[in-house]
Amino acid sequence: MSKIACINTKDIHILDHIAPLAHILDAPLYIEDKKNFDLVKTYYHDVNIIFQSPIEMFSLVKNYEILIENTFWMTADFYKLLNNNVKLVFCPHGNSDKGFIEKNLMTFYKNQHAVLLYGNQMVDALKKLDVFDRLQAYTLIGNYRLKYYLKFKEFLDKKVLNLLKNFNKKNKTILYAPTWKDLENSTSFFDLYPKLIKSLPKNYNLIIKLHPLLEERTTKEFYQIYEERKDDNVFYLSSCPLIYPILNQTDIYLGDFSSVGYDFLYFQKPMFFLDKKNRDPKNDSLALHNCGRQIPKENWDNIFEFIEKNESDSFKKVQKKYFDYAFADISLSTLKKNVLNLI
Repeated sequence: MSKIACINTKDIHILDHIAPLAHILDAPLYIEDKKNFDLVKTYYHDVNIIFQSPIEMFSLVKNYEILIENTFWMTADFYKLLNNNVKLVFCPHGNSDKGFIEKNLMTFYKNQHAVLLYGNQMVDALKKLDVFDRLQAYTLIGNYRLKYYLKFKEFLDKKVLNLLKNFNKKNKTILYAPTWKDLENSTSFFDLYPKLIKSLPKNYNLIIKLHPLLEERTTKEFYQIYEERKDDNVFYLSSCPLIYPILNQTDIYLGDFSSVGYDFLYFQKPMFFLDKKNRDPKNDSLALHNCGRQIPKENWDNIFEFIEKNESDSFKKVQKKYFDYAFADISLSTLKKNVLNLI
């Protein structure tokens, strides 16, 4: 019996989490969506991918000791009956500042056979929600995606530079990364997006990374306001799953509660946060930990003026400190040992 296999069903935005993990663990990546299969071949050329549609879970649970997914295992007990030795492991697809208002977002962690956690920030968040002590098993894995990016930096940077070839290199590049409309209604997209694309000045490049669930879960509301601006200084990141090489070309981060904000901490550059609900300061968030500048709702109409006025503010020391808090310093070899020890 083989040790580990990784799985992806249909979610494009999860590929950047599962493909690097499969490479690091030297595990096959089973994919049942043809588009995702082609994307992995294009951007993660070193990963051993197997196209199988639909993924035959019955055969997988018999042939592997660990199966890893980036979405929750909702039928763990059923699969456990098929093979008492298999462990169904959940790996998060990013850090999250969500889950404190609607706690059900985090309680699924305790239903997994094991979970992979980035570092102390995740541990503390689960403790605050009274979930950590109820985990069946866990291990820390650090920032494996960053390490993967640095390993293949030249190849991945070339891919992204080709996508952004129309950008004016003299402009500063802003990444807008709104989250989806979850149970906490965390997204800034529906309030900000129309203003953003209409007011974008020529002296900024703008990368727009829309969460796929914006369209999937709120389709009617999404298309009531969504239109693509066709200028050379705008790029819609929809069919490219890469994150860190995109962030490497980004000068300024603009987001609400997307986990991409945690990834951007590594670069120690200006960060701006959008929170229409003014969350309780007792809850964790990048904005409340002063990793960047919060943009008041009354400034959303002239957001680029606000950014230009405040982008020189430095939060580097806090960003470095919070990055180290969020991601444990774990080597790739130790990560692999930690995961194997779950067997």
